[in-house]
Formats: sequence, C-alpha cells, structure tokens
Amino acid sequence: MSEAAGPLGAAGHNVRRNIRRLREEHRWSYRDVEERLLRAGRVIPALAQSAIDAGQRHVDVDDLVALAMVFDVDVDDLLRPPAACRTCHGAPPHGFMCMECETSALPTA
Repeated sequence: MSEAAGPLGAAGHNVRRNIRRLREEHRWSYRDVEERLLRAGRVIPALAQSAIDAGQRHVDVDDLVALAMVFDVDVDDLLRPPAACRTCHGAPPHGFMCMECETSALPTA
C-alpha cells in the first residue's frame, strides 16, 4: 500500500470484509473472482485481491462497482458493516471496535 493512500478507514474495512464474505459464500478462489472481473472488463489480479483481503490495498470506485457487479450485489451492500457478525451484528457500541469482525464505531474527529 502506498503511503499517500494511508490506512483503511471504516468503509474500506467494511468493503474488504464483505468481499471476503461473498467470495467465501460463493466458494470462489481469488482466481475465480479474477476471471469474473476480467469478463466484466476490470482487472484485479489474484495477488491484488489478497492484498485487499488483508487490508493492504484500497479498493477504488471502479473496483467497487465491478466487484458489486461480479457478486451481484449493490455497491451499498459492499460499503455497509457486515451484519453477519455473531458478536456485534455489524453495529458495535459507539466508540468501540468489534474484536471479531473489526467493525468500528469510533468517534469521528
């Protein structure tokens, strides 16, 4: 990840967790997603997807739209906190971060 991009924010973490969840639900490998993205006209190599999954690569707007198309979900669905967390249900208390899914409700500055 480049220094200029900075660390992922809450929305970036939501996107990476939702992409991982959807990929696992479909039982697709990174390569499977790469091939589907190529057919959709967007290139995100398997290695880059792995970096997204690890929070080491940002997802730009074009990536976000293509991933939503490939997974057949709305862009909003990728941006929302994952609701499937058994601990916080995607909504930890204000000022806290869930240790299971890493969703945060940290105060804004």
